[in-house]
Amino acid sequence: MKTKNILRKILVYILVAAFVASAVIMVIRRGKVKLYSDEGIVGNTSCNLLNGGLFSETNGKIYFSNPYDQGKLYVMNNDLTEPKKLYNDKVSYINAADKYLFYTRRNDLLKNDGDALLALSTTGLFRLNTSGKNPAKLYDEPTQVACLYGNNVYYQHYDRKKGLQLYSSKIDGSTEKELLKEAAAPYAVYNNKIYYTGWDKDHYIHSISIDGTERQVIYEGNCAFLTRQGDYLYFMNMDDNYSLCRIGLDGGSVDTIIRQRLATYNVSEDGHTVFYQVDDGENNGLYKYDLSNGYQTLISSGNYNFLHLTTNYLIYETYDQSSMYTYNLVSGDVKPLIIPQK
Repeated sequence: MKTKNILRKILVYILVAAFVASAVIMVIRRGKVKLYSDEGIVGNTSCNLLNGGLFSETNGKIYFSNPYDQGKLYVMNNDLTEPKKLYNDKVSYINAADKYLFYTRRNDLLKNDGDALLALSTTGLFRLNTSGKNPAKLYDEPTQVACLYGNNVYYQHYDRKKGLQLYSSKIDGSTEKELLKEAAAPYAVYNNKIYYTGWDKDHYIHSISIDGTERQVIYEGNCAFLTRQGDYLYFMNMDDNYSLCRIGLDGGSVDTIIRQRLATYNVSEDGHTVFYQVDDGENNGLYKYDLSNGYQTLISSGNYNFLHLTTNYLIYETYDQSSMYTYNLVSGDVKPLIIPQK
């Protein structure tokens, strides 16, 4: 018994030493960051972030959360070849730009993972080199939506007493700032403004400068799931059966794009096509809508979620995240996407 107790104490000391060493390394790495020269650089599209930010593309690579391996961080070529595990974190809201990745870590949701148990922090906002090296912690409490814009990450910061609030953190971890005492989701950051729907007092469309000043109401409506693409803000109208609408960045008249009840959507980067999941109980399925001619096409009947667009594909999952599929944006071919655990 004495031997077992001694061994347990030794194991505890080793774990504590590992934690301390990891903390020191994390702090050192936070400062060794080359800032972006482009103050308007983004890490993912607004619509991809709306869908969980599970896929993000940069420099010919797609960084993604693999549902076949508990949502851990993987990478593959943008033609879907050569997938491999990059890091052992369960990730969401991935922002990939040049040599860095920024993401939300949720290792507290992993099942029976020894590596996760040894991690210094199981939750938080993290930075990682695209090579899979030099992880650094920017914030270590649970976070949700995170968006890279310039040299800051705008994110939902969790406080045990105050709940979720909108914060910004410099990418080297040197400064952080409270922007809004509200659980605003920063899906849409553009031209030095954050566009969001109200949470506590109303569901209007608002904007706020990235420094937390110059707040403005864009549209007084019952709005949700706000994104930006081109010169428009897209949102679901909760007063009209969750139909999809859009409005100019500075307000104006509202156009209803799709009158069916939607569960989620994604807009192509050229602004010509909307991909969306109908959730009306009768016509459930994944569709695309051509904004230039008003033509609607059924891609697949059923219930799907997490619609992400890359250069060549729409990548989406079944509602229960048991299977992934790709829709080729050129040929229209639908194929299952199976990524084995590495």
